Amino acid sequence: MQVTDGFRRRLMAGAAVGLVLGAAPAAAFAQVANGGAVNAGQVSATGAATTAPAGVTKKPTQKQVFHSSQTVRVLSRAQMDQAGPVGGAAQVLSYAPGANVVGYGNSGATKYTVTINGVNQGWGGYGGHTDNGSLGITFDGVPIVDPATSLWQSPTLPQMSLIQNTNITYGPGLASDRWYSNVGGSVEFTPIQPTLKPGGALELTYGSYDQKNLSFSLRTGEYHGWSTVLAGGFGNGNSFRSASDGFQSPNEDYAFFAKTVKTFATGDFSLGLYDARSGGYRAQVIPVTANPAITTTGAAGAPLYSQQTSGFYSTLPFASYDKKDFNEMLLTYGRFDQRLDDTTTLHDLAWYMHIARLHSRLTDVYNPGPQQNEWNSPHTNVFGDKLWLTETLPYNTIDAGLYYIHTFYNSRNNFYNPADGGDKTVVNIGGKIRSSDYTQDDFALFLQDEIRPIPMLRITPGIRFVTYNVGYSNSALQDFQFAPGVALSSHCPLNGTSTPGNTKAQGASCGANEFRQAVEPSLDVSINPLPWLTLYGGYDISTRAPSVGGGGGLFQSVDPTSYHLALAQYYQFGFKAHVRHFGPLRHFLFGAAYFHLRYAKQEIDTTLANGDTISADGTSVYNGVNLFLDDNPVAQLHVFANATIEGSKYTSYITGGVSYNGAPVAYVPDATFNLGGYYDFLLHNTLIEPRAWYQFVGSQHIFDNTIGAPSSQTMPGYGTLNLAVKTTVPLHLPGGWGTRYLDLKLTALNVLDRKYNIYEYVSSGGYFGTPTGGYLLAYPGAPFTIYGSIGVRF
Repeated sequence: MQVTDGFRRRLMAGAAVGLVLGAAPAAAFAQVANGGAVNAGQVSATGAATTAPAGVTKKPTQKQVFHSSQTVRVLSRAQMDQAGPVGGAAQVLSYAPGANVVGYGNSGATKYTVTINGVNQGWGGYGGHTDNGSLGITFDGVPIVDPATSLWQSPTLPQMSLIQNTNITYGPGLASDRWYSNVGGSVEFTPIQPTLKPGGALELTYGSYDQKNLSFSLRTGEYHGWSTVLAGGFGNGNSFRSASDGFQSPNEDYAFFAKTVKTFATGDFSLGLYDARSGGYRAQVIPVTANPAITTTGAAGAPLYSQQTSGFYSTLPFASYDKKDFNEMLLTYGRFDQRLDDTTTLHDLAWYMHIARLHSRLTDVYNPGPQQNEWNSPHTNVFGDKLWLTETLPYNTIDAGLYYIHTFYNSRNNFYNPADGGDKTVVNIGGKIRSSDYTQDDFALFLQDEIRPIPMLRITPGIRFVTYNVGYSNSALQDFQFAPGVALSSHCPLNGTSTPGNTKAQGASCGANEFRQAVEPSLDVSINPLPWLTLYGGYDISTRAPSVGGGGGLFQSVDPTSYHLALAQYYQFGFKAHVRHFGPLRHFLFGAAYFHLRYAKQEIDTTLANGDTISADGTSVYNGVNLFLDDNPVAQLHVFANATIEGSKYTSYITGGVSYNGAPVAYVPDATFNLGGYYDFLLHNTLIEPRAWYQFVGSQHIFDNTIGAPSSQTMPGYGTLNLAVKTTVPLHLPGGWGTRYLDLKLTALNVLDRKYNIYEYVSSGGYFGTPTGGYLLAYPGAPFTIYGSIGVRF
């Protein structure tokens, strides 16, 4: 089969269109072959740009990023592919400036903690970070952070083939775009969108550790104003952590997405549905050095369990530790846009979200006794609506509106042992339970005015009025059965009264309700003194309600009257350069910004291995510089770079009445960077695209459980080299079926097989029940992995 002139013309036309729109050449070629979307629009079979259906969520263009008064980094399809074909949302975010990702798996199915510029979100299994849940996460513009716990679980977005682009905004952001947890920044995951023309794709992947994945998408194209997309993915495999009995901690996931858009003369509306479930067996943290008290079976004389002895990537045998961890999310939403007149548009976004997780631990040789097993099954239901108006005037664009979100969260958990008469829903003597019910109502009014007194200047003042209302009650007596002889302990943090018992109740015996409100002003400015240069800066104040739930914290063990809103004071200033074509600068985009964040009045809860919580109060300060770059120095080469240099500390950190003021903030790398490139060339009938990129995470301070505070000790930095190649072959089908495209991909991560730990902490001895603490426990990063993929697009 030979490449046709028409195929070559479409590829070269696609490269030109892709460069005009700021896409990498590889992405442009692939999208032309597919007839899919490129940035804000589509490319037809001839390579001509067309308009996408109204109502779809569009990828920000280089021009929009350049003119924004915010620091915004857009990760395109090509950059998201660096996470590998089984990587999930957390692995994708690791390529953003200032990102640090920690977890125990090698696919999108398991949990990770994501940190951006030192502020974190998610729960990878262990703590020590700053106040958790302080980044906003949206899916197609809908907030998917649990308003009660403030957490987003990364396994709810396991299939990145469903995502067309990822946008990271640093700092709280504009008043009109901000949600309830946007302290350190926000992340938007935009799923693939309906298109004007029909099409679809199917891809199969197989790789290291028996990882398998299947993904698909179907687009109907536009018909009588309707356009729909259906997409999904399924995956399973094993962890790179293996035990002496051959157990490999398997994982699995699926995700499904559907969206339909209807356009009409004066507006549009859309409906979306997303459903995902992911999980796997959790591999253990591992001692960095040998400890005579820690063996693979828990028995004296058995092989020692450590990176030095049982193997760098080893974990405990199934008979010693058995814990499954699953997360699921169901999201339905609708959006309506109606032009009321030439200058006024009405918008409404309504959604329902159900979140649930399950931790099932059936064996733990290091936690014998009446709390050996765990059945943790919390869930959250969220209803929300955002209504706002946009008024576009000659020198102003005004956004004014409100949102209301109602949340119900239950924290059900049972630590039990069948040998003592316990079960998943049966409490035994000596066990530990909670089933706390929280209702939370978040309300916000916002007003924002983008003022353009002259074409080169944009001044954007904004203000938000926010309220938080939280109610608490204890449902443990209704939700559990009790084995004979159980006598629950009780306590009321409101008045300090308590009743002893033989079984611990983590929830408070007294109900409570707390209401707080705040005003959040902001001011952002951007100016274009030269056509290719933007100078920008701003000062934003935002607040955040403290997290609730888990094994302690507010309402359960801390007096709810101490409930207070965290305060974030953020300022930044920087510049962006955008050059369309000047020598080697072709659609060149460079950004650099200094940032300062003071994050005060934090309620910092660190969950221990036994399910209890260390509570602390603190104020942390972060200073640094974010940088990013994209360029096409020659027509078929795209290069990129992302980097951050940062310092952070606690100006106040108090736990157990002890002050650790001046301590470093744990798990904030002093530097991160990644850089890489892609090059495209035609060889006979095949488009070939080799890729190479390098990722580095610098040294970072760790947490010390022996004192319940950050340590002066650091863990070393690490870097990985990664390679990939993609080929595209046209398939000319008989019978009028036209041309389809076959993709073959090979992705190799950590090709030098570098051994490194992505997380370490100082143990107090509780996790493995040792008589003394002070030693390091760690999560290793993944070794060399390789994946092969085959796909068809039409």
